[in-house]
Amino acid sequence: MRDSRQPDQMERIVVQYPVMEHFYTIQGEGINTGKAAYFIRLAGCDVGCVWCDVKDSWSKEGYPLMKVEDMMEVIQQHHANMAVITGGEPLMHNLDELCEQLTTAGITSCIETSGAYPLSGRWDWICVSPKKFKAPLKEVLQEADELKVIIYNKS
Repeated sequence: MRDSRQPDQMERIVVQYPVMEHFYTIQGEGINTGKAAYFIRLAGCDVGCVWCDVKDSWSKEGYPLMKVEDMMEVIQQHHANMAVITGGEPLMHNLDELCEQLTTAGITSCIETSGAYPLSGRWDWICVSPKKFKAPLKEVLQEADELKVIIYNKS
């Protein structure tokens, strides 16, 4: 059955993500080192790496939900040409809407992920950092532009 409501009467789905932190900075790792970027660290991770430097990001609880529209507004206020979505493990969330908005705005979209979850969104740059506790999916590795490997100890 066709919806007879006018477009302005239809309910819009508001996409929100738990955001641990967000900030404008210079990328310090990988191929994009030295480039200005707006970082958004999403909360939630179940990979559980002992060397993790942001263990506070593991829980989704206690972090404010941020609308994609609000994220875009902040990114554009900083005149950022690149956005890096990281975590936690960002692919625990469906990132289709965020990627679409970034692309529409002409902002280069980058993700830093363990690759342990299916890829969502269309990314300009995918950095996979595989973890031994939860292996990356083959299909994510095949899409990766960059591989970042953590060397924790000599063994």
